Amino acid sequence: MQDSTITSPDTAADENRLGRAFYAVQSAVLLNGVGTRCGQLAVAWWSLGQTGSAATFAAFVAVGSGAEILARGLLGRLGDTYRPDRLIAACYLISTLLIAGLTGLYFGDLYHSAALAVGLAVIGICNGVREPLQTTLVRSLVPISLVETAMRRRGSVMALSSVLGPIVASVLLGLVGTGATLTVNTAAVAGSFLLMTTASASAEASDDEPRPEEKSQPPLLTWYRSTIDGWRAIYRIRSEFQLAMLALAVNLALFPVFAVLLPALTRRSFPDDTWLIGVAEAAFGVGLLLGSTGPVARRTRGTNTRFTTVMAGFTITGLSILAGGIAAASIDDHLLVLAAALAGSFLIGGVGLIMITVTNSTVRVLATPAGMRNRVTAGVAFLSGLAIPIGNLLGGFLAEHLGEGTAMAVLGLAVLAATAVGAFSPDLRTVLTLPDDDIPDAYTRLYPRAFPQEKVL
Repeated sequence: MQDSTITSPDTAADENRLGRAFYAVQSAVLLNGVGTRCGQLAVAWWSLGQTGSAATFAAFVAVGSGAEILARGLLGRLGDTYRPDRLIAACYLISTLLIAGLTGLYFGDLYHSAALAVGLAVIGICNGVREPLQTTLVRSLVPISLVETAMRRRGSVMALSSVLGPIVASVLLGLVGTGATLTVNTAAVAGSFLLMTTASASAEASDDEPRPEEKSQPPLLTWYRSTIDGWRAIYRIRSEFQLAMLALAVNLALFPVFAVLLPALTRRSFPDDTWLIGVAEAAFGVGLLLGSTGPVARRTRGTNTRFTTVMAGFTITGLSILAGGIAAASIDDHLLVLAAALAGSFLIGGVGLIMITVTNSTVRVLATPAGMRNRVTAGVAFLSGLAIPIGNLLGGFLAEHLGEGTAMAVLGLAVLAATAVGAFSPDLRTVLTLPDDDIPDAYTRLYPRAFPQEKVL
């Protein structure tokens, strides 16, 4: 029997207890993350070299990201029906074959816009199916008592990937060119597939067979009803819906900062110093690493103070964006001073964000019953993904009318306002202050209407 007390001591013994399968999955995540960044940059160079059109390349990016976001919202049922480890391996395999095909087209000097768009769309679908599963799978890979530690390790791997990916991609592209960089992408994702085949884990939701009541239904109807059930569950779990809205507010602010506002600010004020963007992004990644490992992680652990940890994380993230905006608006002729101010702000913001994501992910995978776990996780990821296009449009609008620095400050204030509202939510306080032993499957007991098919004990 698994220990139901949720602790996060981060001792060497507990690290070992996470198990070989867990580390195999996270190694696959790291390989895929770095390889995918290589592929993204290589495809950008290939497309821009062939068409000379940034708009065409942007359309390819939109196709891939749009497919990924839709897959999160529409295909979450797969993880509640089939074994997550097998689905993740299948996604890696399909992505490997598609990337290998695009690499072959490049070496054959066969540039086809339609083939590129279809390939990126299918890869996006694989990403959208796989990412929520990798969070859901943690519950099956480690004892309940180590879920929070496992989520921190997963967070550190994601942060390391975000730091290493751009560096490796840019170095490879500069040294060996587009074709070799695409080849590295293919090899990295293939390595992720091989690692996943070694990670044996049983998904709690299913044995790869449809439920008896579903066998008599048309597959499309079964998919439709189960997808609607997932969305209805997210709405009825009031604490989860409110956390999703808070996360959406944070993402609406963060995405345009790095995708729109910092590039626009650099282009306008420091056109010859594009390293400013890299410094800010790297500092944010380092903050994520600090927040998920070492002394900072121990001080921000949310075992007995989850509500405080989450609210502090939202507050710190909002303040970091606000501080970055104030610096960008007030420092316009001292590049090094601005770089230092932005780096400090976003390093602290990275710590704040990991405080949110680790705690929320831990509670979500433990409190949601197995039969709905991946649909809830994927649905929350879908809502977060909506922030990408909406946030970028909002950031552009604010920058045009207020200036980049002021726009950043306004977005930071919006996060702080949303946090203030959330701090008074009785549902959030109830869930995030539950004793450790009461968290597993807590949503079934607290929100029985969200899971009419579950038996409440």
